[in-house]
Amino acid sequence: MNKAVLLVIDNISNPHAGTEGQFLLLIKQLLASGYVVRVMVLSGSEWLQKNGLPCDYDVLGGAAIKSPLTWWAVYQHARRYRRSGFNVAHVFFNDASVICPPVFALAGIKTIISRRDMGFWYNRIYRLVLPFTGRFVSYAVSNSYAVSEVTGTVERIPSSRLKVIYNGYAIKPVAGVEVRELEVLKAQGANLFGLVANIRPIKRMQDAIAALASLDIKIGNPHVVIVGAGDASELQALARTLGVEARVHFLGGRSDVNECLRYFSAGLLCSESEGFSNAIVEYQFAGLPVICTRTGGNPEAVDNTTGWLYEVGDVAGLAQAMRALLESPGAAAKKGENAKAIAGERYSVSAMRDAYIRLYESLRV
Repeated sequence: MNKAVLLVIDNISNPHAGTEGQFLLLIKQLLASGYVVRVMVLSGSEWLQKNGLPCDYDVLGGAAIKSPLTWWAVYQHARRYRRSGFNVAHVFFNDASVICPPVFALAGIKTIISRRDMGFWYNRIYRLVLPFTGRFVSYAVSNSYAVSEVTGTVERIPSSRLKVIYNGYAIKPVAGVEVRELEVLKAQGANLFGLVANIRPIKRMQDAIAALASLDIKIGNPHVVIVGAGDASELQALARTLGVEARVHFLGGRSDVNECLRYFSAGLLCSESEGFSNAIVEYQFAGLPVICTRTGGNPEAVDNTTGWLYEVGDVAGLAQAMRALLESPGAAAKKGENAKAIAGERYSVSAMRDAYIRLYESLRV
């Protein structure tokens, strides 16, 4: 069967999460390109049961990676898929990428696996098993060169079988609806440094608050706005201690992030580690210069033409970048323009879709 691909994933429980969102976007793009798509899901979910998928799919049920029954069920499905003309599979998430490559190889199906983070889930068992199952992987696709390097090292996949395809992002139209709190701040002449991320220790949001506290508030009227779910109590306490409580704003998790972005002067990301940050790309599509840590895939997305990089935990370096924006807003705006232009070419949905299709077709030769 020409133009057909089998997609496999552990589960789909949150369609807005990074990997699951990209998975669902890829399905739609392939179908629109005339592909026949079939999906195998190892474990069902309430979301999947309620919403389904726009293509045929099978749910194995309570799949457990340690159970021989799971491996046998995958093999039985693989044989059926192969008889139906599917000879290329693209696998997402951890357990499926352990089981599928060797089992699919037995059934005559070539396997691509996806990696989208810096491998914090690699425990002792995965580190032992993946180098073996990786022998049956045709390609390992990562969403950044930093992730690709980690994947190749840990899973011992040679560089010739490592590919980088950046995530694709559909540009969301701005509704133009006011975000009242931000509207008030902008009317007061505030420069808003926005940080879009759920509140977690790895995001090091305390660094943004500490950097803000070191700035001269008479230059540019700086504020920090944090958009994301999570317990903000410790960050609020820090802001009070540093005397900037009135300049740090917590908007919580929101569905109107796109509307919030248009009020920002820059996008911040203070993380200890990142594979490839969705937030950075959102900032860039919104035409914002980015100030972020020099870690993971961040330096692939940000350079001195599109923003500022600083070392993880270097509050003084972060403050220096924020100060540079406040003192030279015109130069900062130019960085934002550059970022938007690059993002439109590099992270478009069509660029992502076409790169995957070329990879699938290369395995049919």
